[in-house]
Amino acid sequence: MQNLRNTSEPPFDLGHFIRDRFASLCAVAASLTGDSEAAKDIAQEVIIKFWENRAQYDKLESVENYLFIMVRNEALNYMRSLRREKKRHEKLDRMEEADDSLWNNIMEQEANFLLNRAIDILPPQAKRIVELSLLGKSIREIADELEIAYNTVKVLKNRAIHKLREHFQKNNIRIDF
Repeated sequence: MQNLRNTSEPPFDLGHFIRDRFASLCAVAASLTGDSEAAKDIAQEVIIKFWENRAQYDKLESVENYLFIMVRNEALNYMRSLRREKKRHEKLDRMEEADDSLWNNIMEQEANFLLNRAIDILPPQAKRIVELSLLGKSIREIADELEIAYNTVKVLKNRAIHKLREHFQKNNIRIDF
């Protein structure tokens, strides 16, 4: 059995313990995690845990083997916690996207409501031209459907847009179109 202290060596202390083992424990942790900073933290944690409970390990056959097992277990715990954290972040991102989508939907509905209310105050023919424009119809298609001249549709549409802009400015509403 390997004792933590060899009788031919100077008194066993934490400094010697760390110097003798830290680099190799870091190397093992780094090979498991792929992260040298995390490996240093893991090696440090293992040394601290082992050192604080060293009295119960006095009769170990191989302190090094035991430390390597501790490092492996801590590295696996670290990797599991990273996976859990990644899943939590993905879930939060999905929730934020849903919140953003809901907010955008609410804002779009509010903008549509304000626009429709403003369109309602236009004269009937201008109102119809704007509604057909919002359906994606071209000036030519609107002119054909309403059986009026192309230039008349163009002029009425421009006047309607001008009146809508004035309405929104007057009511301190910002809508870009």
